[in-house]
Amino acid sequence: MKDKNWLKKFLLILIAFILTMDFIALLAYLAAKTYIYFIRGVEFGVDLQELLRIIKAASLGGFVAGAGCWYAYLKNERSR
Repeated sequence: MKDKNWLKKFLLILIAFILTMDFIALLAYLAAKTYIYFIRGVEFGVDLQELLRIIKAASLGGFVAGAGCWYAYLKNERSR
């Protein structure tokens, strides 16, 4: 890379992907709970253990996607 800010770019990409994946997971969780409440009549309750597992899985997915995108970016920069 021409500049030495690779660590800063890596961390920014990771943080952006992790937070985005967490946000999407929370929206999907709330949408599913709302659907079940209105369609099935099941009481709306938030299970903290289930929610933490979803957030951990989304964070891991964001980390993997962010690292992959950073690797593609790094490969593109080195080929220039």
